[in-house]
Amino acid sequence: MMQDEATATRSLLEVRTPGEPRRRLFVMRSGTCLFAVYADEVEATSEDLTPTPLPFARPPVRGVVSRRGQILTVLDPLLLLQPDATPTGAAADEPDSAPFTARTTPVPIIVALRGDEQLALAVEHIEHDIELYDDETADAGAIISNRPRFLRRLIQAHANTIALLDPAHLFDAAMQGVERRRRRT
Repeated sequence: MMQDEATATRSLLEVRTPGEPRRRLFVMRSGTCLFAVYADEVEATSEDLTPTPLPFARPPVRGVVSRRGQILTVLDPLLLLQPDATPTGAAADEPDSAPFTARTTPVPIIVALRGDEQLALAVEHIEHDIELYDDETADAGAIISNRPRFLRRLIQAHANTIALLDPAHLFDAAMQGVERRRRRT
């Protein structure tokens, strides 16, 4: 079986054209959960920011930070990936086979994302970047029924599952239909 996998990998690489682009992923960790966004969607990282909590905010919203005069909403990706989790980290009826541990993320690192939503993620550690062809990832819809819109794909890399997030849909997922203010144009 190992020989078949090696043959399949070799044949996949042989089919590639020399100029075919690869996408670089910015991989982050919180607890045992690995998640990523495309590297070109990351604006900056900071270790010296602490979010100011917002009263009555939904659990995935950790608060806001000011970075270079811009107010960013800080989201906890663990609570987005485990929507049934409580802010204390205890998930109701959490199955043993759940791919991600439900708990809140300590906030040692803030990863600011590009885009109109003015978002940042609270992460514990920044992992190494990886590069993949688009077809080297599994569609999360094929693996997870009722896949949330903010989850682009699941990636299997070195016996780990990495959730590839879509920043364009993160805020809507965190707010879950709550009305919000929009940036003035």
